[in-house]
Amino acid sequence: MKNSYEHLPENKQEQLKWATDIIVDTVKPDMLILFGSYARGDWVEELREDGNYQYQSDFDLLAIVKNESLAKKIERKTSLMNRLGKQIRTPISLIAEDIYFVNNKLSKGQYFFTDILREGIMLHDSGKLELAEPGVLHINEIIQLATEDFDYWFNGASEYFRQYNHAIDDKSHNVAAFNLHQVAEKLIATMLLVFTRYKPKTHDLAKLLRITASVIPEILQIFPQGTQKEKDMFALLRKAYVDSRYKKDYVITAEELDWLCSRVLKLQGMVKQMCQEKISSLK
Repeated sequence: MKNSYEHLPENKQEQLKWATDIIVDTVKPDMLILFGSYARGDWVEELREDGNYQYQSDFDLLAIVKNESLAKKIERKTSLMNRLGKQIRTPISLIAEDIYFVNNKLSKGQYFFTDILREGIMLHDSGKLELAEPGVLHINEIIQLATEDFDYWFNGASEYFRQYNHAIDDKSHNVAAFNLHQVAEKLIATMLLVFTRYKPKTHDLAKLLRITASVIPEILQIFPQGTQKEKDMFALLRKAYVDSRYKKDYVITAEELDWLCSRVLKLQGMVKQMCQEKISSLK
């Protein structure tokens, strides 16, 4: 694993150093690793004319700790993410896993973690933990797993799309919003699993998109965040998993659903094309 990020522009280096200091000081992980687009050097940023970002790659960070309980505490520490969001200009995606989980995946050749081992940059290492040697999956196993994941998750998304259309016909907007959320979640899961065999236990679309963007930066174009309307619309979809079912004040209009559906259709097209190309490239 690398230990230098001198390939990054100076302002990115400064932000990354500051973010590392905040995370290490606040939650004291045994290891903190930069992975994804900034580690590889293929990050994306697109500015609007007003200087706001239309979309922007995150600093993708993996915190490794000694047990699952500590990992969950880091994942739930909203005060840390709020502080990072206020003080670091580049968005930060932080996932936390325990050393036993990571080493188990490494030993099995799980390519999300073997790619991090190969491409990642160690930002902090307490010296108390050790990463396992990576195992190797046979190419036939990789093809089989990717094909099975694509068939299961992509078809599952299509089923929720049918339920979404039924709800639209019935003018059941909240039901439609929940189903559209499930379409998006399953499509993102399809891409994550085909490309990495890793899917975190979350229904949070923002988190799933950030992790996926560490591998496929182009996915950031699906839900741009350059205007307040775009942010508000994505928030409606993101909150639909819980709020559309359990909160009386959740309201979404037919026009808002139509706009969000157009973005999810773009996501569906991207996932189908890129996953099929990925599987074909393995054969």
